[in-house]
Amino acid sequence: MASATLQIADLAVRYSGAESVAHAMGIPGMREFLVPEAAADIEVRLDEPLSLPECRWIHRFDIADGNAECRVGIDAEGVWHYLFGEQSLLRYDERTPNVVALNTMTEGSHLRFALWVAYAMAGLRRGRVPVHTSAVIHQGRAVLCLGESGTGKSTHTRLWLKHIEGCHLLNDDSPIVALRDGVPTAYGSPWSGKTHCYRPEHYPIAALLRLEQRPENTIRRLATVESFAALQPSCPPTFAKDERSMDLLCNFISDVIARVPAFRLGCLPDEAAARLSHDTIFEP
Repeated sequence: MASATLQIADLAVRYSGAESVAHAMGIPGMREFLVPEAAADIEVRLDEPLSLPECRWIHRFDIADGNAECRVGIDAEGVWHYLFGEQSLLRYDERTPNVVALNTMTEGSHLRFALWVAYAMAGLRRGRVPVHTSAVIHQGRAVLCLGESGTGKSTHTRLWLKHIEGCHLLNDDSPIVALRDGVPTAYGSPWSGKTHCYRPEHYPIAALLRLEQRPENTIRRLATVESFAALQPSCPPTFAKDERSMDLLCNFISDVIARVPAFRLGCLPDEAAARLSHDTIFEP
């Protein structure tokens, strides 16, 4: 398989390479988004002979499911370089904003995460942002549950699925958010954390719901500045390390929160919390 095209959040993403395309298509979630070959909006070139130049390192973090560190740097020409572990490399040059290059990655978890990074970097320039959230669908609209890892995003959406009739899960980790004809919209993606939920669907966003664990269930609507602060930490953290990317992200977030209400839910992991958030959003 020399190439494959996926449709992700209304963008045609073509993966091309010598050996790694088949490997990429074997990653859970990828084949659900396969479409016939089409003109590419984003081209991800696999198996490129990349080398790592001197960089100004701007960020480092652990890959959640790969037991390895990711380092992010920018070289003297302004080109981005991601180093996953010791040898897995990604290169992104904003002068060719729709092209991302990866070397051959033998570690599956590195490749999976690198494909997410590739979409995040090129997608931001096309108005698409992966958001760390669990997205539940009700009455044809999406509710995005935001929060730091361990705050109960997946638990809360599972409570909706159990107690609120007519719900289904869109994605449990990283749906794509975009403005579709001016409407903030959540798209399913091939990246859904540990939950295998890969739906090539999209829905207008009803609300953002920032979660906090509390000894009682409370909810309140957030003001504009609070809404921005609720959404921004759930966007790719590397964007905050670069002024150009942060400008794009800030404009994007401002467009979303101008059109979608945001709430802060202090909650217990119980049915009452799910009903409180549901009723506030859908039955004000």
